[in-house]
Amino acid sequence: MSVRHHIDDYEIDDPDSQRTHGSADQLRHSGHYRLNIEGPFGHGWHEFCRLSDGYFAIVSEIKYHMPQADYISSPDTLHIYLANGGDGEYVPAGGEPLSFEAPAAVIMLEPAGAAAAEVCFAGDTQYIYIAIHRDALQAIFAGCAHQLPVILQSFLKGALRHTIGRAVRLDGGLLRCLGEVHDCTATGGRRRLFLQAKVSEILCRMVDALESREALHLAEATPTTVRGVFKAQNLLAEKFAAPPSLEELAETVGLSRSSLCNGFRQVLGMSVFDYIHDLRMQKALLLLGDRDASITQIAYAVGYNRASSFSVAVQRRFGTTPSELRRKAIASAG
Repeated sequence: MSVRHHIDDYEIDDPDSQRTHGSADQLRHSGHYRLNIEGPFGHGWHEFCRLSDGYFAIVSEIKYHMPQADYISSPDTLHIYLANGGDGEYVPAGGEPLSFEAPAAVIMLEPAGAAAAEVCFAGDTQYIYIAIHRDALQAIFAGCAHQLPVILQSFLKGALRHTIGRAVRLDGGLLRCLGEVHDCTATGGRRRLFLQAKVSEILCRMVDALESREALHLAEATPTTVRGVFKAQNLLAEKFAAPPSLEELAETVGLSRSSLCNGFRQVLGMSVFDYIHDLRMQKALLLLGDRDASITQIAYAVGYNRASSFSVAVQRRFGTTPSELRRKAIASAG
């Protein structure tokens, strides 16, 4: 499944899936409709509600007769999943699985360029799923983004390099929102207005939960640490092939080594080493499109002393060899 992420055309709306998996109640007034599901894998319904460009919610009640897995691609998107029934799992490419076992409250941040994640559902599911494109999130919090948790600020700045998932405590307020949405009997415009209010409340409550120590499992980074991490990002972007030591980097940006390392994990969701590796792989992809540079030359250019080490790193990151990546890059360019 691919979630279209253009800001002016953002909804899950695949006509083929309607023909294959169910029939749509034609209630598509302003992007609000219900999709009935009936198939060998399960039965139930999805209700889609578009709140604004790049901002939608799906209310769902599905009984799965067997686990249902799919891949979903939605780069540059904040996801919220709130469930009081069913089981499931979200597995970002190259990342750790995040459980959806109900009752559950989960928030995921997918940066631009993120590979498709695997999502699996099972059992009698009852949930609300909310997706907000980064542009829409910026519009919602225009003028007050600095008050958001640091990890959301990093997402809005486009500073995240890998998908980040957090399970948060499903408190009484979130449970109440979930129950009120599923128990609501309003129809038409009144139901749409009700859903908009509840989705906004859920977003606020999830942001509050993300801000707590319990949600992050780490204390929030201080403004000094955040500034130091952003300075380190800029410096490493220029010197990733021959980066300074952690001690040198920390001293340059005005932090202790431990504050720098913890800050990277808090703000960017990765270690300093992983960030450097990410920069090297991005540069390598660009250079592999150059017919005149050899694989060995590219390896040296991005900081590897041996072509063999570079090949291993590329294989682990992209699942293929540098030569194959080069072949694809040249073929797509010409």
